[in-house]
Amino acid sequence: MAEFILHFFIYSILGYISEVIYCSIPQHRFVNRGFLYGPYLPIYGFGGLIVYVLPAPIKGNIFLLFASAFVLTSCLEYFTSWLLEKCFSVKLWDYSKHFGNINGRVCLLNSTLFGIMGIVTVRIAEPIVADIIAAIPSAVLVPLSHFIVAAVSVDTSLSVMKMIHFRQGLALIREKRKDIEERTKALVAAGKKELAEELRARLEEDLQKYRDRFLLKASHVARSNPSMSARNEEIRRQIEVIASWSRERAALRRRQKAEVAELDREKLDELRGDRK
Repeated sequence: MAEFILHFFIYSILGYISEVIYCSIPQHRFVNRGFLYGPYLPIYGFGGLIVYVLPAPIKGNIFLLFASAFVLTSCLEYFTSWLLEKCFSVKLWDYSKHFGNINGRVCLLNSTLFGIMGIVTVRIAEPIVADIIAAIPSAVLVPLSHFIVAAVSVDTSLSVMKMIHFRQGLALIREKRKDIEERTKALVAAGKKELAEELRARLEEDLQKYRDRFLLKASHVARSNPSMSARNEEIRRQIEVIASWSRERAALRRRQKAEVAELDREKLDELRGDRK
């Protein structure tokens, strides 16, 4: 069991590195991928284990290996997407705009890449990972596996709490919006239009303050899952606002950093000029 845990953890880290590279290049910035806080993606760990336990005849045939990895890891991704949406009311990734997608949960491109990764895992990564695990003394292997299980469990618990708060925040924004509409509509119906406008302005200000606080807490979720979406129209709009706000903040930080660097260069040039 300890060896399986180590295999799972190493493949989770390798999957995280692959995802970060794959997502960061088109974004032209570092994208810290994943549901969890740590630098690992359990879905790749489970995917790696699925490929690891495949029968030898399948591993020995590159076409069967590709097909098995293609189908099995796609099923894993689909189920994971479905489960997360059921739990948190959002799709952490959405392939709806990709060719050959199924309900936006899996797509032909990613499934093909998973098939290729299955081949790379068996032919290249698996022997290296096996050598690394074999080099770990047996007295260290079991405690290390226990530590990994404990660390991932704590991380998972914290991440689940984060997503629960995220879901609750989205729900509260919807409730506040609905309350504003209902209360102002009732005042207008009672012939108190001016009071309705005054109330709306005050409630909108309170809602904006809450949304700003929520955006600060939710920005990590948005940055880690740039294609996040939802079936509910109101939730989808809120996610778009969060993602847009997160991108604007990132762009602002980059501009500020560039401006500071430019000022530093100017100061340095001035000092060099004075010395001359």
